[in-house]
Order: sequence, then C-alpha cells, then structure tokens
Amino acid sequence: MELRQVFTTPDGKTFDTKAEALNYLRKPKIKEAMSKVTGGNAELTDWLVEHQESVEMAFETGTIRRVTKSEHNKLAKALEALKEIQGNTKIAFLQENTGAILDSFRWPSVKRMDDAEKSTAARNSLVAASEGNEELADWVIANKDAILVAYEAGVEKRQVNPKAAEALAAYRAKKAAEKAAAGA
Repeated sequence: MELRQVFTTPDGKTFDTKAEALNYLRKPKIKEAMSKVTGGNAELTDWLVEHQESVEMAFETGTIRRVTKSEHNKLAKALEALKEIQGNTKIAFLQENTGAILDSFRWPSVKRMDDAEKSTAARNSLVAASEGNEELADWVIANKDAILVAYEAGVEKRQVNPKAAEALAAYRAKKAAEKAAAGA
C-alpha cells in the first residue's frame, strides 16, 4: 500500500508536482500569447510551444550559469538515492563523498561572449532545433523579446504590499540623508 500526494487539474489530469500542474494549466495561455506573436500561424505557434526549452536555451548560450536552489536540492536527492544502493563497489567512492560533491558542484565554465557571438550561437542552436530551417531561426531571433514574454504568459507574479514599498522608500531616503550628512 502506497500513499502519495498528487495535484489534480480541473480537467482531471494528475501530476506529481505542483510545478508540472501549473505548467500544464499555463499551456493554453502560452499558446494564445504565442499566437499573437506569430500572427495566427498555428503551425509556427505549435512548434514554438513544443520547443520552448530549446528556444529558451538558445538565448541563454554564452551566459554564466549558476546552480539554483532547486538544482542543488535535486542533486542532494540524487546523491541520497545513490547512498541507498548496496553492494556495488564501483560507486563506493561517490557514496562516501556525497557531501564534498554536493558542496563543490558547479556548472562547467562558459566562455564569455559578446552580443554578436551570442546571436550567432543562438542562431546555430535554433537552426539545429528546427532541423535546418534558417528562415525560422532568423524570425525567432528577430522576435526574441516577444517570444520570451509569451513564454511567461500565465505566470502569476506576487504583488508587493504598498505599505511595504512605502516603508522601503522611506528607509532608503533616510539612509541616503544620513549618508549625505556624514559626507558633508
């Protein structure tokens, strides 16, 4: 007997994580926003929605990647699962040094690129993702900002409490006045 928590969408589909369920619910909003960007071209809209990850990764080429908290947690869980494996001497070193691996994990270093190099690398990635369609890659690069905004459709951003914003502004003004007084 196994008990587990699942997330169910209004149409009855179930997901193991809340993020997967929210992404599923956002998909129609992304498709609608992308349809506006593509001028109603259904085939192009479908391709952009299906290849969201590869399009976003193409534009991240040449940027320095940091290990996020969620990636750190995934690595920690994977290393814990590795510790549970018994009897395999080939992974004993990894099992003994999971703490050091977790503490020292970094993404491989990336050569810094200027804007022209980034654009060329993005174009090459998009041509590869679109199976050689250079015209599509050029269009995606030309409409980069609108496409990335469309991918964010349906994301609910937390609203900042107006009182907190006012208090922060007052605090910053006070600190600026103190700094100016100390400098004078």
